[in-house]
Amino acid sequence: MIRGATIAVVLLALAGAASAEEAGEPYQRIRALHVLQDNIARGNREAHDAQAVLLRQLGEEFLKADPAVWKDGRNARAVVVFLLSGGAPEVATALRAQKVLAVDEALLDGAIAYTDGRLDEARARLGNLKPRDLPPAIAAEIALVQSALAVQGNAATAIDRLDEARLMMPGTLVEEAALRREIFVAGQGSDFDRFEALSQQYLRRFPQSIYSENFRQRLVRAVDRFGFAQQPERFPRLVALLDQLDGSERPALYLRIARAALLNGKVEMADLAAERAMTLTEDGSPGRERARLYRAAARVVTHAHVEALLDLEAIAGDRLSARDAELLKAALAVGRNVRKAGVDRPRVMAARPDGGADSAPGGSRIDFTPSRDAMRRAQALLDDSQRQLKQQEQ
Repeated sequence: MIRGATIAVVLLALAGAASAEEAGEPYQRIRALHVLQDNIARGNREAHDAQAVLLRQLGEEFLKADPAVWKDGRNARAVVVFLLSGGAPEVATALRAQKVLAVDEALLDGAIAYTDGRLDEARARLGNLKPRDLPPAIAAEIALVQSALAVQGNAATAIDRLDEARLMMPGTLVEEAALRREIFVAGQGSDFDRFEALSQQYLRRFPQSIYSENFRQRLVRAVDRFGFAQQPERFPRLVALLDQLDGSERPALYLRIARAALLNGKVEMADLAAERAMTLTEDGSPGRERARLYRAAARVVTHAHVEALLDLEAIAGDRLSARDAELLKAALAVGRNVRKAGVDRPRVMAARPDGGADSAPGGSRIDFTPSRDAMRRAQALLDDSQRQLKQQEQ
């Protein structure tokens, strides 16, 4: 991995060069950009900070370069890569106006249109290009753009292009970005197997990427979308996936999943995730309090209502964040509404023949199961509370 001192040397060498010959050809300078980007994928934040400086430096030097430099196709294509890597569009537009770039005009104009947000024009220019027919230095970048242009209307094409980008530039920021985007596309659909496999690959290959938080956010949304609570057999697969995260990351992710599930009315998923978070947090820690809250809030409209309400009443609201304190109030309101309906009063049932552990003194079994009417009222109140909480967070 490149360290800060080495990054500084790269930048100083570029900044101190008096001419293109001293600093290298434009396509060689783009390689320096790729080196920085690859270190971003490995979690080097200094490289991320240096990228903006390097892009600005490259833009200035490209505009000052001898026009003859751009007769070399490698250098001309470097302008497209520069543009798609976050370089200033004005640089590419100015060189395009000078008509000095030895590059396919459709490729250049399509890239400019894409960065300007003219997506229909970008599709018209780039849509029919085959990345594998392009030079390797630019092929993966174009595949990434094509995937973004296709994702809304043709997810299958987007996935194909992302697969190509990953295969053409393994171990780079391009692969990291392609993996993250493909996980997002898979999460929007119903292909859980692909989502699971790609997520495992991302965690294995890019666990330290500075963009990994983006991946984790998408993971939470996708988990909610796939509805593990409606398919309990999938939850162990989720656990196996998250077990690949660092120990400190797992409880936080389970807590986020639990809260998101609660706000979307998926109480079974919230219960499963909160219970898992309980096992990963220390007694008395803020994480344990949140896990207790989410678990109890999920259970307050189930057969475990009595225990859940007692747990909610034992949670100190002043130890929670403002939004979790609001969630506690909503859950307590639900639980107390159910209690007012009388459903938490034990109903004596016929005694079990064996007088088992669930039997009350005298041989009758105690049933805490709420009535259907009370459950409907409680669920309606919970739904209303969830709507209010979601509105507050928007």
